[in-house]
Amino acid sequence: MTQDMWVNESGRPSVRDRVLLMRSKPMFEGLDDDGLLLLAEHGHQGFYRDGEVIAAEGSNVRQVYVIDQGEIEVSSAGKWLVTRTAGEGFGALQALSHEPSPLAVARGDVRTLEVPGSAFESALTENFSLLRTTLTRLGESVLQLRGNLPVSPDQTRTFKDSIWYETPKTLVERLVELRAQPFGRMNLDALVDMVRGMAEVRFPAGMLLWSIGEASTHALTIDCGTVVCTAADGRQVKIGAGFTLGVLDVWRRTRVYEVRTETPVIAYRAEFEGFLALLEKHPEVGLELLRGFARDLSSAHGAR
Repeated sequence: MTQDMWVNESGRPSVRDRVLLMRSKPMFEGLDDDGLLLLAEHGHQGFYRDGEVIAAEGSNVRQVYVIDQGEIEVSSAGKWLVTRTAGEGFGALQALSHEPSPLAVARGDVRTLEVPGSAFESALTENFSLLRTTLTRLGESVLQLRGNLPVSPDQTRTFKDSIWYETPKTLVERLVELRAQPFGRMNLDALVDMVRGMAEVRFPAGMLLWSIGEASTHALTIDCGTVVCTAADGRQVKIGAGFTLGVLDVWRRTRVYEVRTETPVIAYRAEFEGFLALLEKHPEVGLELLRGFARDLSSAHGAR
């Protein structure tokens, strides 16, 4: 993009030019025109000289930076983390997680499109295309971070105690249990819709639930029993009651790990299309998912 395309007669980028800029960047692939326009209306131009600090370490970054030119080097405690290049972004994780920022420094002259974090969050709840695109991007990143498994093999996991039951639980019982899980922060209407969209399923021990390469059509919330998840490289993790499988890989639409029951299992199945409908009706659910993804990624980057 030339300087003439970037600015209008007043020397400032027009909304149209901001839309064109974002449309040319891979990070906005799949975002519809309404979503692009929503972000462009709140965006403004930023310019930083080589070596200039864009975000100080430990500061509260409340902007999302889309790099049009140059590179942003990100480090923490003097250790390099990542270098963001043209077409990539910086600040979305901190804006969503509200975690302190690592150090971000311009490498070469850097030109950015900057969207305030509050405007970014509002846009996520107002435009489903943006919400879905962002969930896909961050969900894929979290899955890669965990080695294409639902949790990292190195992570200590605790599961809720579970006792096999014959009589299916009532809607009220399931609502009470869901309140104690991460989704419990959702409003009651969203919780009710979520529970109604989940069907109880039961599996015997040793049953293959899905294989690597299969289409990702649903997620499973384990209510009783344990399953073993195996990645393509042979690494395994055991998952028990209170944990949901398949939320991360449904965004890429292909399974990246195998799941087999270790014991008899009772679970609740949520179809992907139904889950999308829930997010469209209750975007705050998607925003909470994004906050969780962002916290995981921010913590991992800080631990490098």
